[in-house]
Amino acid sequence: MTSRTMDITLLDRSYRVNCPVGQESALQEAADALNERLNDTKERTNLHNVEQIAVMTALNLCHEWMNDQKEQAVKTAKLEEKIQLLQATIEQAMSEQRAHRGPQR
Repeated sequence: MTSRTMDITLLDRSYRVNCPVGQESALQEAADALNERLNDTKERTNLHNVEQIAVMTALNLCHEWMNDQKEQAVKTAKLEEKIQLLQATIEQAMSEQRAHRGPQR
């Protein structure tokens, strides 16, 4: 896959990054979201050192991602339980239906 170079801006600093062709708008959208988060961190913490702002933002993003992963695991487990219950209910209904029909000839 080929890539091209793009300029993005984070905290009023320009960075040149490689981007796969066709993913330019996705990269720009991600850069805009990250820039917003960096600026939020800067305002909330009153930090001015770019490295500190980046580390605090990265920690917050990682924490949110980990919480999302945990929530997704809980949702997946609940869905699997419902599927198993549905499968057991279907199997029970089919078993009862066969029992009511009697032996097949």
